[in-house]
Amino acid sequence: MLGVTAALNLTGSSWAGLLNWIVLGLVPAINCVILYSNLTATSSVKAAFARKGDPDLVRIDVAALLKSAESGFPRRVWVLQNARHVVVLGAAALALAATALA
Repeated sequence: MLGVTAALNLTGSSWAGLLNWIVLGLVPAINCVILYSNLTATSSVKAAFARKGDPDLVRIDVAALLKSAESGFPRRVWVLQNARHVVVLGAAALALAATALA
């Protein structure tokens, strides 16, 4: 969608402005869903384990499990992940501001 929107902007299509607002509005919204999912992972996994009704799953320390899984990644992964969020949200805000000013 971003490619189509960019192509329409480059060709000066009348649809470009509308698609800018739609697509560039969806980008930060989707990124916020990803952030929310990351922040609520522990409670989500606990709820999923509880729904299974398996007593062994319910006894698992989900916070420790996720922390252990996360520790397997190099530190740079978390730095890059945070940088990606900043770039995505910042670029979308900048593009929307440019669209508003155009």
